[in-house]
Amino acid sequence: MSQSVCAVLVTYNRVNLLKECITSLLNQTITLDKICIVDNGSTDETPQYLQSIASDKIEIITQSNVGSAGGFNTAIKYAYENNYDWIWTMDDDVEPFIDCLEQLLKLGDISKCINPLRLFKDNDEVYEWEHYFDYRTCMPIVHNNMSLRNKEYCFVNTTCFEGMLIHRSIVEKIGFPNKDYFIAGDDTEYGVLANLYTNVAYTKTAKMYRKRLVSLNKIRPLQAYYEFRNLFLLKKNLRKHFLQRNSPFFYKNLYRELKYRTKLIIKGKEYTMAEKKDLISRMIRGIRDGIKLYKVKTNE
Repeated sequence: MSQSVCAVLVTYNRVNLLKECITSLLNQTITLDKICIVDNGSTDETPQYLQSIASDKIEIITQSNVGSAGGFNTAIKYAYENNYDWIWTMDDDVEPFIDCLEQLLKLGDISKCINPLRLFKDNDEVYEWEHYFDYRTCMPIVHNNMSLRNKEYCFVNTTCFEGMLIHRSIVEKIGFPNKDYFIAGDDTEYGVLANLYTNVAYTKTAKMYRKRLVSLNKIRPLQAYYEFRNLFLLKKNLRKHFLQRNSPFFYKNLYRELKYRTKLIIKGKEYTMAEKKDLISRMIRGIRDGIKLYKVKTNE
């Protein structure tokens, strides 16, 4: 019995990348039942392009810029409420191989949350994403795809919205992505929650291109703030699952990461002096705001 699939795509001001992504979705060896595109208030030519392709097959949702987290909240909610069996998530800067969906669905019996391999399109370098979310530090333990050297797939304990395929039965249990993250950490939390109900899979048989828009080492202003602030949001939202609620590892690793990023910025020739000061200031402000956020009591 065939199962329906809705691809959900979040975009913002990257119309050329968006076109490439949509073309790859339309050319999949397994035909998608629906493509839902959430435009986070683009100001380039994206609205006009989306208007030109809207059809029974392609649903367009336009909203203000609430970050990728808010975009995926809207997109996954749409697919779930319209009763699609599988929901396939992606940013506008990825481009699935023609058989990517087909290969992902082959693992549907062993996992209800499956992640594809990503390669950089400029040189086919594999993005070694395999890692495990450490509840003590709220940071990843990186394994550099070691488990995929001799196997077609392995299990991880989190996910990534760049290609994640998730079954509606898991969404029914964990709800929709948390909009409070804005960017960074929303898919991490979502994967940790999914892992409570299914073995989250990562496979090298399903592939997609990832566009290398900037250097992986270059830190963006929003990233500088939200990646640090959202560590505390992760810690707060997931603390009921922690084995050690007040683990000293969290703050030790926080300090280590701040020190590492600061050195990277100071030595970085790609930044001006003003940019260096701004980035370091944003990281520190992210930590301060994160501490305040963490201390706000919730109704648990």
